[in-house]
Amino acid sequence: MDIAWTRAEASASGQVFEFRLWAALVEQSAGGLHVFLPLADRGIDAMVHRLTDGAYFRVQAKGRSSLNGGEVRLAVWAVALLDDEALIVGGLVVEGGLGPTMLAVPVGDFKRLAESTSEHGEPVYSMSFGMRPRSDSRWLPYLVPTERLVERFGFASTVMTPELPGLEPRPSWRSDVGFQGEAEVVSLLSASPDLNLFRPFPDLETAELVALHLQTRRAAGLQIKTVGIDSSHPTGAVMVLASSFRPSPTTYLVVLAWLRDEARFHEQCLLIPSEELSALAQPNESEGHLRIEWTPGSRSPGRLDAHRRRLADLNADVVALVAPWASPDQ
Repeated sequence: MDIAWTRAEASASGQVFEFRLWAALVEQSAGGLHVFLPLADRGIDAMVHRLTDGAYFRVQAKGRSSLNGGEVRLAVWAVALLDDEALIVGGLVVEGGLGPTMLAVPVGDFKRLAESTSEHGEPVYSMSFGMRPRSDSRWLPYLVPTERLVERFGFASTVMTPELPGLEPRPSWRSDVGFQGEAEVVSLLSASPDLNLFRPFPDLETAELVALHLQTRRAAGLQIKTVGIDSSHPTGAVMVLASSFRPSPTTYLVVLAWLRDEARFHEQCLLIPSEELSALAQPNESEGHLRIEWTPGSRSPGRLDAHRRRLADLNADVVALVAPWASPDQ
């Protein structure tokens, strides 16, 4: 923009900053970082997933569209800074991009180093930094050139993610029943006051939905599959594209079954740790996919028995993956 953002346009400029930030992280990491955006505003602006090890970063983005005395000035309500391990990423929106310097600081350090003031009786933390940081600035350890921001997420800015061998993934589109399955899982999990849900931007990886526990700050990524079955075809094939499948301790597969004859979901679903999927799949890939045969409600013993769940209990099952009593590696 040739004209500075007005006060009335502050919300729009903040959105511009966020989307430019997300795009920069994906670009600098060559897809090694994947961004999930919240379905409900509960203080975290994005979950950034590091695909190399499955780690999730909780990010609060703070953008400004103009400098104050030559510096970016950030003022944040204390009530918005409850997660000390979340990462505040702040910077300047400029014509066509972001300013040359970015702030990337854990919330706990931000509160420790920022000035504590108040407005209308409510506590506020404030700080400022310039585009050419001074060597004596207490914020210097948390300032980074914008083109190297990815380093704060565990990536070397000069190292590109190696391409995996094999054919490039074919274009694919979700079926209507697949979308219904995703919407059903979102509806079930959104009923929990303990979870915040995030969708990917863009949809590039195994996880299609991230559930963040608001107390433990643990996260679980979910890939959601829906198979269609009926009285003539009681078994469905679960297909997972092998070329984009990345198992990790924080990622799970959720499978629902749509009863075509009755236009509803089966009472049973599957919840499978992604690291166990290959062992459960057919011995060989089917047209580049990992394939699992599933007959919902079957009483015959099989390899999927340990992963069968009641669909009505999916909310509680996902909460259990990230709850206070869950093991640290979940």
